[in-house]
Amino acid sequence: MIKKIIASGLTALFFLLGFEPFGLSFLPILCLAFLFYYAKQNAPKDTAGFFYLFGCFIFAGGLYWLFISIHIVSGAPPWLAIILIGLLAAIMGIYYLITGFLISLAFKELKSDFLVLIFVAPSIWALAEILRAYAITGFPWLTLGYSQINNLLVGWAPIGGVFMISFVTALIAALLLLIIIKKRSYLVASSLFIIISASFFLRSVEWTKSMEEEYSVALVQGGVAQEKKWLRSEFLKTLDLYRDSLTELENTNIVIWPEVSIPAISSNVESYLKELEIILKQKNIDLLLLGINTRDQNGKVYNSVISLGNDQITYNKRHLVPFGEYFPVPDSIRAWMREMRLPSNDIAKGSNSQVMPKIDDIFLSISICYEDIFGSEIIDFQPASNVLVNATNNAWFGRSIASAQHFQMSRMRAIETGRYLLRSTNTGITAIVKPDGKVQQQLKPFEYSVLKDFFVPMRGATPYSNYGDLLCLILIIMIMTLGSFIGMLRLKNKNA
Repeated sequence: MIKKIIASGLTALFFLLGFEPFGLSFLPILCLAFLFYYAKQNAPKDTAGFFYLFGCFIFAGGLYWLFISIHIVSGAPPWLAIILIGLLAAIMGIYYLITGFLISLAFKELKSDFLVLIFVAPSIWALAEILRAYAITGFPWLTLGYSQINNLLVGWAPIGGVFMISFVTALIAALLLLIIIKKRSYLVASSLFIIISASFFLRSVEWTKSMEEEYSVALVQGGVAQEKKWLRSEFLKTLDLYRDSLTELENTNIVIWPEVSIPAISSNVESYLKELEIILKQKNIDLLLLGINTRDQNGKVYNSVISLGNDQITYNKRHLVPFGEYFPVPDSIRAWMREMRLPSNDIAKGSNSQVMPKIDDIFLSISICYEDIFGSEIIDFQPASNVLVNATNNAWFGRSIASAQHFQMSRMRAIETGRYLLRSTNTGITAIVKPDGKVQQQLKPFEYSVLKDFFVPMRGATPYSNYGDLLCLILIIMIMTLGSFIGMLRLKNKNA
């Protein structure tokens, strides 16, 4: 048992090193090859246990920074933070348990390493990740495909999104394993060559077209520590910080401030917002997008981005963070949370149908923080949107790897949609990302700074913008069904 724990822990460690900020993208491929080999060599029950430990270690290690937000920032007892992280890891591990069990069962029932590794194992892995992204509230963090964002496999993203990359990555791992165990080596090597060649070709395809005219943008990174953000003593300093950032700009098309850059409800700072409108006119700034809380007529409070200047709209966050922005708990637990002086008030969910701000004939689709890890929701505004905007506050997680992990997922949204991404964050990573996922410019994190640059609006649609995850889902179900059918037919003929 000790050996199994150590082996699964090391496998999880190497898997995590494939993601940012480490970026050793070949390691997850090797880890999957090893996991598939383990499933091949061991009984389904034993494999399920190993995969479960692997999944638990991934999320306990990869999300260690939740301790910072739960204990250090929110003030919860350290024991509670550890329990919550452990509970999340235990729940996420179930997806890997099921994955391991099914893959091992396929080896046992189909009795063909080639069929299972080509048709079944990569499909089950990708299906499990899709399920994890959609089940309950969805949590696609540390999805395999993100680890490949800096290499040629990312060319599959505009077709089937990050889950298509996961499938192709898992398939490559399976092919490598087949070469190692010397099963149909020439056919497998040829298949590997075809996949790499296709990936190389897809990486060069431009699915969308530029609208040629450049627009200037300024992304403000406030650098306000989360511990100070809501202190009364810091409130006026924060207002001055962002107002001064505006007065230092001139002749700019778009200015973007981070998520809840103004720590207040908009109706309580109306005079300040009017002052900003005056500055916009004086400085010839067309549009300001700023994060702030808003309240509707029924008293519901939203996490919002409002626009000031030539177009005035309010976007309310649609996908909220469970146990961060809303608390699906009984009143008794909520009362205990209040006694412990823990956050317990719910933010209201925004409508699924909202208006996009625009400048001239250019539409900007907005996402707030956590929302941009869900590619299927970002495309709700495609192809009408010409540029992606994300306002984020990762100060909750201190100087951890959370910002790098989140930024990796944000970049994927630019690739999937073929759009520029304008990302303004409180503490980092503030950046402009090109439609191919490459970073045009970014700021040094954890300090106040303003990024000034240009972007080009894009038009047209990628296959992913049109079909979302459906295309990948249909493909992998067909491949898995075909492999299972061939395997059962083969066994039937053998036993006849």
